[in-house]
Amino acid sequence: MAYLQLLPDLGMNYTLNRPLFDGQAKARIREVSAVAPQIKDFESWYTVWLGLAQKAEREQRWLDAATYYHQAEFYLPAGDQRNQLYDNFARNYALGMKGVAGYERHQIPYPGGSLPGFRLPAKGKELATLVFHGGYDSFVEEFYPFLEPFTDHGWTVLGFDGPGQGGALRQGIFFTHEWERFAKAVLDYFDLNEVDWLGASCGGYLALRAAAFEPRIKHVISLPATYWGLDMALKQMTPGKDKYLVSLFQAGDRTGVETLVAEQRQQSTCFDWCIMQGMHITGTKTPFDCLTSLSTHNLEGVLHHIKQDVLVTEGEDDHLFNVDWIYRIMRELVCACSVTARIFTAREGAEQHCQVGNSALAREEITRWLSRFHPEIAAHENQAVAVA
Repeated sequence: MAYLQLLPDLGMNYTLNRPLFDGQAKARIREVSAVAPQIKDFESWYTVWLGLAQKAEREQRWLDAATYYHQAEFYLPAGDQRNQLYDNFARNYALGMKGVAGYERHQIPYPGGSLPGFRLPAKGKELATLVFHGGYDSFVEEFYPFLEPFTDHGWTVLGFDGPGQGGALRQGIFFTHEWERFAKAVLDYFDLNEVDWLGASCGGYLALRAAAFEPRIKHVISLPATYWGLDMALKQMTPGKDKYLVSLFQAGDRTGVETLVAEQRQQSTCFDWCIMQGMHITGTKTPFDCLTSLSTHNLEGVLHHIKQDVLVTEGEDDHLFNVDWIYRIMRELVCACSVTARIFTAREGAEQHCQVGNSALAREEITRWLSRFHPEIAAHENQAVAVA
């Protein structure tokens, strides 16, 4: 397992690592390492990844091409250029997954279009169902390598883009804080009454929100935990400027907010991306309107509705989330059946956001935690250990 240091920019280096499978994708690492020195800013990022994507597509390396098109669109503003790159991604991914055993594509009806995703049937007897979604920037397809091993343990896995994500966003279905609507659509479509639920990145908030108002979710994992929709952007700001922005925003000072945001976007690529991506997923045209939409993503007054078993996590060196957020969430989960917290550390190689660099450890922890509630899965795990 490895987290590579190939770019000096913290955020772009993290994004570069995401499709490298914790340092295991050796061919991709060689290909990406050769061109990484050319990446200096968002413009050169786009140019480099687009070149890799087009080369991979010519060579019919469909999954590499899909991954590289996703990377190429990552730091672009909303618009036709970004939409075309998503289409290129989707076309190549479909070609790459054609004929893959145990991979079923589904489109769930939803207001404004449909929610695209996949179903991965359990290998052998189905013992439980795990529903997954991402958060602020992901396409659900990029999590296939992370999710597929759950089927070895008896889970049938459902992974879908929700509002503001991937293929749903491409249809103009924008981000919403009311994730219970997404949950209802998925559970109704598959006629499910009891599921485990996993949300990654800002999906950690979305998962907790869904669990608060959807009792068919029995066990919920927030990977990692976040509280308020503005927290991630505020963390990227110059110290003190975050509090100033909150003051201006809560006072309704649109001009002051826009001026401060423009200043900070020049100083932090991570903050610049937070705003640009936020406008993309919310369908807003200005930073103030973007922040207004994101501010509705708030767990205040929500967490006491959660009565399920909860696992909340953080990485100790997460550049997007603050590890301290987990403690406020835990304090307010006063009605949960049980609350478990897991801080992933640098000594484990899992300190990054969503444990990029050692995501296998996160999967192991989730499997171990969920097995407490599924005796058949726990027995299966114990038998496998005994045989080993």
